[in-house]
Amino acid sequence: MTDRLDNSQLLDYFETIVKDFIIERLLPIQNWWNTCIPPEIRKNASQRYEGAKKVNDILNKPDYKITEYINFDGYEKIISRRDNWKAYFEEVFLDKPIFEHKMRIILSLRNDIRHGRQLNEVNSLRLRLNCYDILSQIYEAIRPDTYDRNAMLQKLGFKTD
Repeated sequence: MTDRLDNSQLLDYFETIVKDFIIERLLPIQNWWNTCIPPEIRKNASQRYEGAKKVNDILNKPDYKITEYINFDGYEKIISRRDNWKAYFEEVFLDKPIFEHKMRIILSLRNDIRHGRQLNEVNSLRLRLNCYDILSQIYEAIRPDTYDRNAMLQKLGFKTD
């Protein structure tokens, strides 16, 4: 199937959707960056942003938003943070330990992919299943009228009837 994302593309897609979803949920909160983002994640993102800004200026690259510098593991920490979970994310993901478990699996497999290690067939399937579970919960929350489960399954490489 030509529309199927490879593992690296899947991670890019997954990360973009999760990051955008977090921002969409938290943006209405006044001073959301300081209120809803854990201090260690803010500090790390700020350091990475400042370091990249120097290089971006030298290379004439655009400046990205600070949210682009949140590490992948930060997404789970932001969502799982007790006050964030209760107020903004529990109604979407329903079960915190299951959500955290799926994100840790994705993180482990993501680290392999991003560091040039190939996934075997089982772990590639594991990546796709866990990404599908989280992405489908997000899409059902933000676009319940237009979410096409079969299209998502096909995009992730699953056969549909």
